[in-house]
Amino acid sequence: MMRKTVFLLLVAALVLGACRKKISDELTHDSARAAAERFYGMLIEGQCEAYVNALEGNDVRDSLTRCEMIDAVTQYVEQEKEAHRGLCQAVAVADTIFADSLCTVNLDITYGDSLVEHVVLPLVFSGGEWRMR
Repeated sequence: MMRKTVFLLLVAALVLGACRKKISDELTHDSARAAAERFYGMLIEGQCEAYVNALEGNDVRDSLTRCEMIDAVTQYVEQEKEAHRGLCQAVAVADTIFADSLCTVNLDITYGDSLVEHVVLPLVFSGGEWRMR
């Protein structure tokens, strides 16, 4: 009986250790920067619904709220097209990862009229992936 208990505890420790390593491997500066660039890439490509889907907690929002958010993001993209010939490029230039799975990524956003804007995008590591806060 004692051997089985020790064996089960050993297996549980190995499994938990493997899961923890996988999470910490994904909580990297590179993965956070890539996620932030991917999110702004959605805006550049006009993928407003995908952008809204990348928000934390989006799965618990009702469909009316989601539709309103998609409309707001679509309006933002259209405004930027009119004002600055649209978004052209997003480059992550710095980031800070906090101990509680939170992160901020600093991005330089380049517009079609050559304007460059500095943006700080807050992220949270949730459900095994980076999501916008």
